[in-house]
Amino acid sequence: MQSFESWGFHDEAQVLKYYTYITSTSAPILSVSPPTADCSPTTTSAEAPLTLDLATLEKRITELESKMLIELETPGRRGGNDECVSRVYDEVKSLKQYSSLWTWVPKTYYKLSLPERSKILRTTVPQLCKSMLMENKSFKDTNSNSQNSRFYLVVVQYCSSIDVKKLEGEVRGLLPVKDRLTSKDYTFSVAKETDSDDLTGFKHNSVSPFGLCSKIPVILDKSIAHLETPFFWMGGGHPDLKLGMSVNDFLKAGGIVCDIDVDK
Repeated sequence: MQSFESWGFHDEAQVLKYYTYITSTSAPILSVSPPTADCSPTTTSAEAPLTLDLATLEKRITELESKMLIELETPGRRGGNDECVSRVYDEVKSLKQYSSLWTWVPKTYYKLSLPERSKILRTTVPQLCKSMLMENKSFKDTNSNSQNSRFYLVVVQYCSSIDVKKLEGEVRGLLPVKDRLTSKDYTFSVAKETDSDDLTGFKHNSVSPFGLCSKIPVILDKSIAHLETPFFWMGGGHPDLKLGMSVNDFLKAGGIVCDIDVDK
């Protein structure tokens, strides 16, 4: 039996989402016979439909993928700042992040334990993540490289924490050797809430790596990139809205993988 990767899917969540749309449409892509008991491919009657023109298949798949994005739950269901959620939604849609999933959570979400939150999202605790704006207090604007920034948005697991020394070393290593600054040029700490609000455009508990108001490098902790199930949840622009996405899709959007969490 072929794996979901052989069909171009990144993870089980994407397969499930795609299958849901295929089975809900009145015009199936292919009329194939049910699989045999051992899941081996069938022949005879299934062979004819499989000769369907490739261009027709590609067109049908494109239509289905577009439908998947268009039908994502739109902002406004729970009030609040719709503009913030719209920014996140619009960027995810423009990037064609087909693995994206959106879930509204109860207003008591942040009063719950991590295991309780994971049950609401039907996921595991390691897949629950947050985005934090970190500031280099020793920043010197002497290097034009885009990776040399005063601020970085860091995505880390809720069950972990940031090791600022590792973050300093990883950020320093992003620069070419000839442009690399000294270790004394890096002193990281969590940015002030006012700076986070202004630069990200999001309030506390709603920060998302998508739809940012400023161009800020986004760092994904290595532990998230190496999750057993490569899919994780993050803020969606509203305290009650969570955005799930495959690691592959996230990295295609420009996230940088760095080893920045405290060693367990």
